Amino acid sequence: MKALARFDTPEDAYLFRAFLESRGIAATVLDEHLIQLFWYYSNALGGVRVVLNDAADLAAALEAHQEYSRALRAKPVLVSEVRAWPLVLLLSWLMGGPMLIFGRRRVTPDVQPID
Repeated sequence: MKALARFDTPEDAYLFRAFLESRGIAATVLDEHLIQLFWYYSNALGGVRVVLNDAADLAAALEAHQEYSRALRAKPVLVSEVRAWPLVLLLSWLMGGPMLIFGRRRVTPDVQPID
């Protein structure tokens, strides 16, 4: 078993393992329970490790790790600017305007006093 990467949280390690498995590389996450119980020892213990099951996949795993790191640093691409604020403003005024003007009508149940 060759340690490929170390992470601070088990969630990050499992995301990376899923990325590796989508590329056909078998990997295992180690020490996730220990880090969840004793999170303050994460740096001292070395974090959550992702290890390869087969050492023959090391070159492909290193390339996948670089691709994964580049994808994390990439900024999201904005397809088109959303310009819905005039519609939201109009609908808010149409729906809320009558409530501001007329207020709420009080509904009181017909209650008979107890003698």
